[in-house]
Amino acid sequence: MKYLHTTLLVVFILFAFTHQQAKGHDTGKVVVSYVDNTERLLHQLTINITDEIFRNLPAILDSISADIRQEIDKKYKCSIQPDDYKNKNCND
Repeated sequence: MKYLHTTLLVVFILFAFTHQQAKGHDTGKVVVSYVDNTERLLHQLTINITDEIFRNLPAILDSISADIRQEIDKKYKCSIQPDDYKNKNCND
């Protein structure tokens, strides 16, 4: 999950840098630059990443809810144990 956030952050930063408008030439000729190509590729990459996130969103949310349930169960089990005896997981 951390890698996904980092990847998205890098993609959006790169997209922001390449999204700046370039100055036109005085000759009036249309020039295809590498920035336009890079911007197009980053835009397509952003669309693909967003599509993958939304396609895998149920699995991502299920894993997050499972982690939260596990943490809540641990806190509850530790709260019902007496103070003189604590499980090894409750010593955190």
